[in-house]
Amino acid sequence: MKKLFIVSLFIMYTGVKAQNLFPVKLENCNTEYFCLDCGDIKASYDEAKFEKMLKRLNKSLDLKDAKGGVMFQILIDTKGRGCTLSHTDMGKSYISKEIIKELNNFKGWKPAYNKDGIKDKVSINMRFTIQDNHITGKIERVDTDAFGKSFDRPVDPEIYNDHYTYTNENLKNYSFTIWNSSNSSLPDNSVNHIAADSKGNIWAIADSELLYLSGNEIQLAPENTTEEEIKKRKYFALGIDDNDRVWTDGVSAIFSLENDEWRKYKEDEIGIPDAYGFVNNPSSDEFFICSKTGLVIKTNEGFKMITKSKIKEFPSDRVDFAKRDSKNRLWIGTFDGSVMIDENSKATSFNDTKEMLKGYCITSMDEDDEGNLYFGLYELNPKDRKQANRNEGIAIFHNNGTWEHFTTKNSGMPFNHTTRVLFDKREKILWVSTDRAGLVRYDLNGNWENYHNLNSHIPTSYIADMCFDKEGNLYLATRQGIVKVEK
Repeated sequence: MKKLFIVSLFIMYTGVKAQNLFPVKLENCNTEYFCLDCGDIKASYDEAKFEKMLKRLNKSLDLKDAKGGVMFQILIDTKGRGCTLSHTDMGKSYISKEIIKELNNFKGWKPAYNKDGIKDKVSINMRFTIQDNHITGKIERVDTDAFGKSFDRPVDPEIYNDHYTYTNENLKNYSFTIWNSSNSSLPDNSVNHIAADSKGNIWAIADSELLYLSGNEIQLAPENTTEEEIKKRKYFALGIDDNDRVWTDGVSAIFSLENDEWRKYKEDEIGIPDAYGFVNNPSSDEFFICSKTGLVIKTNEGFKMITKSKIKEFPSDRVDFAKRDSKNRLWIGTFDGSVMIDENSKATSFNDTKEMLKGYCITSMDEDDEGNLYFGLYELNPKDRKQANRNEGIAIFHNNGTWEHFTTKNSGMPFNHTTRVLFDKREKILWVSTDRAGLVRYDLNGNWENYHNLNSHIPTSYIADMCFDKEGNLYLATRQGIVKVEK
């Protein structure tokens, strides 16, 4: 008996992550950086070529007794190449498999554009429907407002650790203050980035809107009056340097805000058109700007750039994170591996070693008072790409030169993918944030605690970022607002 084509035609899914909208995820696309159906001119396709593709499908497929439809999410890059990210056919029918082959081989994709040029990568959604033994397909544009609202709910924890018992004996010592769209001026509960300045202000990006928390009041950042951004308040990365200058990645360029004055940085000045992220390094008076085309280091002398063309040990120019430790070693995570440049400017690619970081991208790092280093990790080539709880966790590089690797298998880590690690200088502990299991407290002596929306006042288990204010209080950027953790 022929299986029916799955009738599941929904836009959102309860297990959604940033890169996959639909439940059946295909792990064959490069997804470290893209936006959802964005651009002044949306991504699309050549209609004549698309009609030919539909004719091939209708001719080759046996559509008798098949009916219904499936949604597909397709990633389109700058060269018009398509790659299917996810779809809704839970039965993984042969019809869906043939459609995916055609979509991935289709030569008629048109990339998205902004006024200042082509977009890097964009995902679009397509609906394929079978009716009366005939298949049709079309783009379904994403309602970004509805998309954002779909995340506006608490996310219960996904605990992958089945052997550790959490007593959470220190939870009673903390108080939690929450700012959300219901009890404050927060424009949206989805807070993705957070950073603190030396004046006590907490800066954040909520639904691409830049804002700051002063005392207990949330205020929007001053309007960006640069020519291209005057009507656009969309920001996608955040950092604050030693001069309390706020840095953001905007719609069309990198910007900074100082004393209510915006500045736009041209590519020929800074070396890159946009940024993945910003990392302040106060101990060395450096400010790191991570990008898809290299690492920019800002000092008092200006900007300098590190790329693979300058340092052969560089695994890739796609830099996700960088930070210098107290021994003047620069640790860099790229999407093709991690590298360390020592105090004598000697570079070591960990892909060429047997060290702990081989096969990983450093995504976060902090250092304690004794010179021990703590790393958040992203696994580059997991054995099972469909597995959510990959072999990541946190790594510790001790001051005696030895490594430790903590995961759900050998520690109290509840989930292996981390979003930030921070050493708490007041308590001498490590805070670890995750996007599925909430907040982790590790006392560095084998005792782990896990706080989330089912056992604490933290409103959700999705924590995107963390920072300390000048008093040492911990702030969380979550999908349910800003959370202050105070002892």
